[in-house]
Amino acid sequence: MPKRKTWTRNKAERALRESEERYRELFENAQDAIYVHDLTGRYTSVNRAAEKLSGYSREEIIGKHFSNFIAPSHLRYARENLCRKLDQQAETTYEAEIVSKTGRRTPVEISSRLIYEHGQPVGVQGTARDISERKQIQEALRLYSRALIDAQETERQRIARELHDEIGQVLTAVRINLQTAKTARDTAEAARHIEDSIRVTDEALRQVRDLSLDLRPPHLDDFGLATSLRWFIDRFSQRTGIVTEFEATDDEQRLATETETACFRIAQEALTNVARHAKAKRVSVRLKRYRDQLFLIVKDDGVGFDANALYDHSKRPAALGLRGMKERANAVRGLIDIDSADGKGTQVRARFPIA
Repeated sequence: MPKRKTWTRNKAERALRESEERYRELFENAQDAIYVHDLTGRYTSVNRAAEKLSGYSREEIIGKHFSNFIAPSHLRYARENLCRKLDQQAETTYEAEIVSKTGRRTPVEISSRLIYEHGQPVGVQGTARDISERKQIQEALRLYSRALIDAQETERQRIARELHDEIGQVLTAVRINLQTAKTARDTAEAARHIEDSIRVTDEALRQVRDLSLDLRPPHLDDFGLATSLRWFIDRFSQRTGIVTEFEATDDEQRLATETETACFRIAQEALTNVARHAKAKRVSVRLKRYRDQLFLIVKDDGVGFDANALYDHSKRPAALGLRGMKERANAVRGLIDIDSADGKGTQVRARFPIA
């Protein structure tokens, strides 16, 4: 009987050692920093990931208070979380910044819980996960949202300017004509003013039609991308006097609505930039398919520009439309490359997946 008890005890001790070894292996090889500190906030244990994150050795960390590693701007919040944990005896998760030995600040997400012995809290075990990539994505989304809002505001301003400068002037002219016709001395004079009002009203109708077509060309919904681009390019050439060539393949095959819209808007924005800034005499637009890709190429012989302005947020008016094209392409998993230099024209190349 004693032998069996000894065998059972040895088996239990062996299982305990194996369990501890597995825990230690998981602890040391975890990707996230794992730590234990006492109730005052002084570290009693850390893993290798914590050493890597902080730049300090294990020996340098043990015994130190967490305030030595948390960025000053986040320290108050970290202390509040520890107090809340002790008061409510609950797990807490919050974001902070770790300051490394070299001074590098790393954003982390800290999750921690109390450690109990005999029903009483004796320490805190937690993890600190590097969320640098998440923060970069959040910042990219913030910049994208800001650019989208700016683009919407720019479009609203353009529409308001069109309505005020064009339609407003037409309506003012019609009002003056009608007032003059009302007080005219004879029928012939009144008829002349009414006839002029009809002419001006026809012009207003044309301007409203052009404005609505710019906002959403019906051809895109009814006939597809190539037909819509051909129609827009014809109008562009007539309005600007710039010689514009268009070449397309596989006109009939329809694409996903969002892809057609993105491609059309990129071409529209590229040609608008040509008209406003390029001082070009000729521009070519090519739309072609190759395997599971759609390619759009817009090339002009204008004055060009410094392509680095695309990434300079201080040059917002000049670069907003170009950055907007990149964002439209990204939204449908496309890619866009803008090649330009002062005096050498500009080429916009966009590629969209269509599989």
